[in-house]
Amino acid sequence: MVKSYDLECPVAFTLDVIGERWTILILRDLFLKGPRRFQDLQENLPTVSPNTLTARLEGLVKNGIVEKEVYQTNPKRARYRLTPKGETLGPVMLALRAWGNTHRPDSD
Repeated sequence: MVKSYDLECPVAFTLDVIGERWTILILRDLFLKGPRRFQDLQENLPTVSPNTLTARLEGLVKNGIVEKEVYQTNPKRARYRLTPKGETLGPVMLALRAWGNTHRPDSD
């Protein structure tokens, strides 16, 4: 793994794994809706480019957060699901959601 922050810090390590743009929203979809196909994720995140979505999913798979299950070979189709390691991010996701609900601009 490339360490973008180059720091020996647990927060920096976490950001190296899930801190790139779109990654948290991909995780959100997997937490809320369960296993998703690439197309499902693309439809839910319409402004993310296919190349970026592919790169983020590959990073999550490489880091053991998400697993890719090929369920059809011709044409090749796969679905992505959280691994047990990925599921441990649940409290983080809930905390981000709670913070967003509390501090969103229209909540003032």
